[in-house]
Amino acid sequence: MVLNDLMGGELIRGEVHVNGERVDYHWWNRLGMGMEIDLTREQFGPEEIVTGGIVIPRPPVTEWRRLREEYELLRDRVLEKLNRQQGTASAAVSRQLA
Repeated sequence: MVLNDLMGGELIRGEVHVNGERVDYHWWNRLGMGMEIDLTREQFGPEEIVTGGIVIPRPPVTEWRRLREEYELLRDRVLEKLNRQQGTASAAVSRQLA
């Protein structure tokens, strides 16, 4: 979801199967030109198979029941880090131009 915040695109949801039975869902991102980015696929063991993949409209954060606090903490940390790096890069460019 944080990547979707930053890059846009579509959210894709697949099903996680073990022994042919759905046990969970897995989400990833599809950016422009069909490029898919899945930052967490390695969390699954060899017995867990991710199948399908359909576009799901992003639900508003206010409707999230699960993991909202964790999402907000991660989002804030990523944005803080990106802002800090952007400030460092801007300062370096300013020194080079001076």
